[in-house]
Amino acid sequence: MPTPRIELREADQPTLHRMPREVAAGLVAARIADVSPTFVADEYRISSVRKVGVVRIAGHDVWIRPKTPVRRLFAMLGYARAGSAIWEDEDFGFAADEDLVPALAHAFERQASRALAGGALRGYVTRDDALPLVRGRWRIGDQLTRRGGQPLPVEVSFDDFVEDIAENQLVLTAATRLLRLPGVPADVVGRLRRVVRVLDGVTVVPVGATVPAVRSDRRNTRYSAVLPLASLVLSGASIKQRAGSLVGAGFLVDMWSVFEDFVTAALREAFRPYGGELVAQYMSTLDVEGRVKIAPDLVWLVDGEVRACIDVKYKVEKRGQYPNADLSQMAAYCRRFGLGEGRLVYAAGASDSVGRVMLIDGPVVRRSAVVLDKPSARIVDDMSRLARDLANGDASVTALLDGRGHVRR
Repeated sequence: MPTPRIELREADQPTLHRMPREVAAGLVAARIADVSPTFVADEYRISSVRKVGVVRIAGHDVWIRPKTPVRRLFAMLGYARAGSAIWEDEDFGFAADEDLVPALAHAFERQASRALAGGALRGYVTRDDALPLVRGRWRIGDQLTRRGGQPLPVEVSFDDFVEDIAENQLVLTAATRLLRLPGVPADVVGRLRRVVRVLDGVTVVPVGATVPAVRSDRRNTRYSAVLPLASLVLSGASIKQRAGSLVGAGFLVDMWSVFEDFVTAALREAFRPYGGELVAQYMSTLDVEGRVKIAPDLVWLVDGEVRACIDVKYKVEKRGQYPNADLSQMAAYCRRFGLGEGRLVYAAGASDSVGRVMLIDGPVVRRSAVVLDKPSARIVDDMSRLARDLANGDASVTALLDGRGHVRR
């Protein structure tokens, strides 16, 4: 019997859906959406759907489609994780209307198959063991404490050239997690099982355990595309352990986090030609006593001085209007750092307004909308122009300011 399916879309506006009470409770437990009951039995008002992907809740497969096209979403995920466009459309070959999880499984399987085409990567791993002969370094202290002075077996440490290394552990663990997800196409399941067979003997990272860190180098170059995908699979597939017994296997990503990470990575690269350092979540205070804490999303530091301040916002208010609270917050940041201009970067909606807001006796706040359904290269170009304006100073803004950095009246 097929698993019942419930379809949602990433959205702020409330929509009505019929579902069992356990599914509604699971949506709340997993922080997927805001849920409130109506006066109709098993009918719920779903709003603020902030995750996308698929998850099994109380025996139902809940599919959540993003507003952003899947191939654009992949491009943002790749750029955010590597600081460059590591995943291009031609690398995947998925259909334009494909859901996130099938697309992810397809992309991972293809890159894993390419990486393993010449066999599994091998590397040196230091092992401790008790052997009938000396190999590597003899651990005399352990020999005395564990063997009571007996000559055999010998406690030794040695370097072994094996396939059970961090790179293969990541790939194998991601493949096994994908095989448990709902919605993976049958043909992809078969190819994922082949990946698992190739990596027979490699250790699977247990659920909840720390994922081994991997540094990119010449030795693992052929794994360069599959490792970020494996990391993505493992980060999104950890929903079960966070949400409790109602929620089963799934893969979910927070769209606000994807957007903010992408913009941060793109701006960090864009500011590179101008020197200084782009710092995320810069900690400071508003008051003299240091009690009122602030943490702008991004600040550009040059010689220890804040030269630009940027806040990144994924959500907007109803009817496409940006929250006034964002303007007030940015005004406070600009006053704190002595800036004449602040920037708010939003994900573009259907009826977004952009441009500048000239605050009375305060800074100019510029608002920019990022259109997510255009190629990531064009979005990166937009970020480069934003960085150039902030680094060089926007002449149109400078002309509006007095000596204190306030708007002339």
